[in-house]
This record gives sequence, structure tokens and C-alpha cells, in this order.
Amino acid sequence: MSSIPPDDTIPEGDDLVAAEYVLGVLPEPQRREVARRIETDKSFARLVARWQEHFDPLNDQFAPATAPHYLKGAIDHRLFGTETSLPSIPLWSSVNFWRGLAFATLALAVIGFGRDLIEPSTPKPQLVASLEAAGSPVRTLAIYDDPTKKLKMTLVSGDIPQDKSLELWLIAGNEAPVSLGLLKSPQVTEFDLPQAVATKLRDGTTLAISVEPIGGSPSGAPTGAVVAAGTVRGI
Repeated sequence: MSSIPPDDTIPEGDDLVAAEYVLGVLPEPQRREVARRIETDKSFARLVARWQEHFDPLNDQFAPATAPHYLKGAIDHRLFGTETSLPSIPLWSSVNFWRGLAFATLALAVIGFGRDLIEPSTPKPQLVASLEAAGSPVRTLAIYDDPTKKLKMTLVSGDIPQDKSLELWLIAGNEAPVSLGLLKSPQVTEFDLPQAVATKLRDGTTLAISVEPIGGSPSGAPTGAVVAAGTVRGI
């Protein structure tokens, strides 16, 4: 694993991969590989958790926006070379623009937070999980901080449906699933866990996300398809 970079350089090696995973700019095959690695490599999981913590404040600067009507046609043209007539594509729909913005954001984060990375404070106990499911576009990263009893869920890819809710469940061993609440943000949703629930969240516990009616499951148990699941690991 590469060492943590100084505050005037772009991260390399595992640091760069962890940062790109959190930013959501990795190609799909590599994203899946990184998600599996988070569950087995504690050192790498720490890097992902650290970058997630540093990028979290950036989410507050952006609000959800509806994609322009012509965006799908532009994407189809780039991916499949379709010959349909395309309107002029503004800067913000350019793949190169967003890729450049992602790396610029990464560079700014390194400069702004590099000092903390070089001289990190005493690490607090954390649990992480990467949630995904075969055939589902939903990918999430969960980070739990025991001292604060806060669980942060980041939607790395996929969307929250407009006519449904995504509900997060905790499954401890053979016990019935316990609802932790709904994913409310396309970026980061923070859950405050009661002590009784927090004690069940530990290494080996399963987190899962199901599609439910607006407002959540009416029965107190999952009723819809599970679109992402993962095992909690301690770091």
C-alpha cells in the first residue's frame, strides 16, 4: 500500500484508487473489484473511509438537479456512435468536463486536507461495508463511527427512485431484519442509531437495501427487491 501523500501532491496507488472509488469515477469492473477488496483488506478500507470523511463536506455545496432532456441522446452517441441529430452539448454534460472536475476536486481535497492525512488524529473505532447486488445499479458505501453512533451511507452509483423509497436494514445473524431508516439523499444519508440497535452492528453483520413504497415498508419487514447488500467489517 502506498504511503499517505504530502499536502502538495496528488495521491498515487491505493490512495488514488480509494479516492476515485469514493468520487464514483472508476469503471464498473474496477468498482466491483474495489468493493470486494473493502471487505477483505482492512488497511485499504481505512483509506476509503478516510477519503469518504474528507469528501463529505463537499456534498453540502451541491443540490440535486434534473438532467437535461438531451443528455441520454448525447450519452448514446458517445457510447454507441448513433447518427441521430444531437443538439449542442453544453459544458456540464461533457464526460471530459466531469472527469476533469472529479480530479480537480480530488486535488483540492489533497491540498486542503493533506495536513490531516500526514498527521492524523488518533483513529476511532469504525465499521465499513460496501453494498451491491448482481444486476443492480445501486452501490453504496457505509461507514459507522461507534463513539458518535452515526452511520453514514453514501450512494456511490444508482439513483433513489422518485416513486419508491430505498430502505436500509440491519441483519444480525438469524435475527429478523431491523429497519435503520430511508436513504434520503443522492449523496450522503446519516443515521443516528439507538444504543440497542448500535450493539447489533458489528463485524460480520449484514446491511441490505430494499425497494419499498414511499415512506418505507408498511409491515416493518422488507417487502420489495433487495438492490444492495454487504457485510460489515471492522477497521
